[in-house]
Parts: sequence; structure tokens; C-alpha cells
Amino acid sequence: MQINLWTMKENLRDGINLQTQEEKICFILRTFDELYKGRRQLFFRFSPVGFVGEGVAMLENGRFQAINYIRDDIRSLPIIREPIEKQKPFYYTGQDIITQITSRYTRSEPLYALLVIPIMINQLTIAYMLCEFVQKNIQFNPLELEELSVFGKHAGELLIQPQVQPHPKLSPREVEVMNALTNGLSTKEMTYLLSLSEATIKQYIKSIMVKLDAKNRAHAVAIYMAQNF
Repeated sequence: MQINLWTMKENLRDGINLQTQEEKICFILRTFDELYKGRRQLFFRFSPVGFVGEGVAMLENGRFQAINYIRDDIRSLPIIREPIEKQKPFYYTGQDIITQITSRYTRSEPLYALLVIPIMINQLTIAYMLCEFVQKNIQFNPLELEELSVFGKHAGELLIQPQVQPHPKLSPREVEVMNALTNGLSTKEMTYLLSLSEATIKQYIKSIMVKLDAKNRAHAVAIYMAQNF
């Protein structure tokens, strides 16, 4: 399967002006579906705290469905855990499908292959995608899997974009922390994303709440998102 990295990057860049995480996730699924046709494309948020995968959306035959009823501990799912731990896409076929996939992902049609792509930002896996294949002529060579890593990184950059304008009250580092909070990251997750200690992040958050006159983190996010700089 021929992959055009330039096309991949340019297509994802078209989603930069979308406002919500959900809009961006649907855009990523649609973009992926146009580049690599599969039977179903599924998107999951991932938290390294507790190793939890939470379903968000599925694209099937051009239609979106919510899959927020799915919540998995990926430590019990080797077929998902391995790509996340090694931070690279994996393409499973044959016996691996039988021995590693759980009944939760059993489909009425025979599943020939499953592609798992970590979505990353700054070496932190924040989500993952599953692409199900029911056609036996789909193949991915090692180079193509490496290029799919690029897709995962561009998708991560789209989901968590740096603030391009300075905030009138916050320092650049506080803006980074605020962006991470806005995207739903916990303090522990921010230690991976921003390469800061938990104590330092908590201190930044306290400073942010004082500067924004916020009662708590959720209030700070609401104030931050409501302001137009």
C-alpha cells in the first residue's frame, strides 16, 4: 500500500481550525479512511495513568458512531499494549488475531487483520486508533508502518496544538500547562508531555488559578477557553 507522507501531513493540517476535540477526532478518522481504506476505523483516548483506553468514535461505511461505552485496561489487551509500549504501529494477522484479540472486538464478519496506531505528542501516547480489515489483499511492509508512525505524530499535534498567541496574564509555560488542562490531561500525564515534575506542574496550576481568579481547575479551563486574545 503506497503512502504519501506529504499528502498525509497536508490533509491533517486542514483540521487546524476545528474547535473541539471531538471535531478533530472525527476529522482524523475521516482523513485516515481516505488514505487507508479499512472496514472500520476506531479512535480511543489513552491515559498512561491506569493504562486506560476510552472509546470515542468509530467510522464505518462513511458513518460515525460513538463508542464511549468501551473502557479497557490495555494491560489485559496485548494486541493494544504492545504498540503503545513500543510507541509504533503494529499490523496483526492470522494467529495473532485469534490469540490476542478479546471477545469485545469480535465482529460478525471475519477479521483478517488489525492495524493499531499510537497517537503521540512529545513521546507521550495520548490516544490510539484501530483499523479493521476484512480483505485479504491488504499488506503493510516495515517502511509503511514506519510512515504510519508519522501519521500518529501529526494527529497528536493536531489534537494538542501549541498556543500561538501570548496570553495577557499567563507566562508561556503557564499557557502550555493550560493547553494541557484544556485537553483533559492529568497532572501525571503532563509530567510526560512537558518534562516537568508533578510539584512544578501543581505550582503552575496554582499560579494560573490566581491570575485567572479561578476557583478550581475546571473554572480555570472555562475562563481560559472563553477569553479571546
